Amino acid sequence: MLTQILPGFRELRTPLATGVLWLLTLWVALGDRIPERGKATGFAARVYELAELVGRPGVGAALIFTAYVVGSVVSVSANQLLREPAHDAWGAANVLPDQWPVVQGRPVLTQYRSTTAAVGYPAFSDTRLLTRQAWADLQDHVSTTPLLLWLESHRSERHRDVAKSVLLRNTLDELSQLATRLHAKNSTLYADHDRLMAEADLRVNVGTGVAVMAVALSVRVSALFLLAFAVSALLIVMGMGRARQANDVIVQALVIGEVTSTALAEADRAAEALNTTTSQVST
Repeated sequence: MLTQILPGFRELRTPLATGVLWLLTLWVALGDRIPERGKATGFAARVYELAELVGRPGVGAALIFTAYVVGSVVSVSANQLLREPAHDAWGAANVLPDQWPVVQGRPVLTQYRSTTAAVGYPAFSDTRLLTRQAWADLQDHVSTTPLLLWLESHRSERHRDVAKSVLLRNTLDELSQLATRLHAKNSTLYADHDRLMAEADLRVNVGTGVAVMAVALSVRVSALFLLAFAVSALLIVMGMGRARQANDVIVQALVIGEVTSTALAEADRAAEALNTTTSQVST
C-alpha cells in the first residue's frame, strides 16, 4: 500500500513546495497592496465574500490547489541544468549524411562544411549528466559495440572516434525513454531511479524558490536576506548530484542488459549489414 502511495506523493511534493514558495514570494512583494477586508471594493470585496462563504478549510484548499498549479508551471527538471548546450558541429549533416551511411559503403566521417572543419569537433570526453564512474562504464559499454569494432578494422581511428561520440550522445538523449523501459522491465531499479530523481527535482526547485524569495525579502526588508543565496546554491548543487545518481541507475541498467538502447541496436544492425557486405566483396 505504501509503495503505491509514495510515487504519487513524489509527483505532488515538488510542484506543491515550489508553488508555496512562489506564492509566499508574491505575498512578500505585493502583500501590502492587497486591501483590508473593511476597505476592499469591487473584485477584492467579492473575494473576501467568497472566503467567508467557504470558510477557512475552503480557503486552505484553494491556496493548496493554486500553489500546485503555479508550481507545476514554474518547476524545472534537474536534468535540464545538467544537459550540455547543443553544438552545430555535432549536427547530423556535418557528421553523417544520414543515420549510418556505412551501410551503403560510405565512411562514417564524410565531407563537412569548411566552417565546421575550421572549428573542429567539440571535445566530448565527459558529461555532466553522469558521475565519472557511470560515464566510464557507458564509454566501455559503447566501445564494445560491433559497429565500432568493424570501423576499427576497416576504417581509420578518426572514423571510429566520431562514431563512438555520436553513439554516446544518442544514448544520453535516450535517458528518459530508457527510464520508461526500465519501469516495465525492473520495477525495483526504476523505484531507485524515481526516488533519486524526485529528490533532485525537489532540491533544485526549492533552491530556486529560496533564491527568488531572498531577492524579494532583500528588497522589502533587508539586504541581509541575500545570505540565503548560500542555502539556495547548496540545495541546487545537492539536487544536481541526486540527478546524476538517478541517471547512473539507468546507465547501469543498460550496461547489465536490463534495458536496450535504440541507438545501439541500430548500430548493431548496421554492423551486421557491413559484415555481410564485406563477406560478399571478399568472396
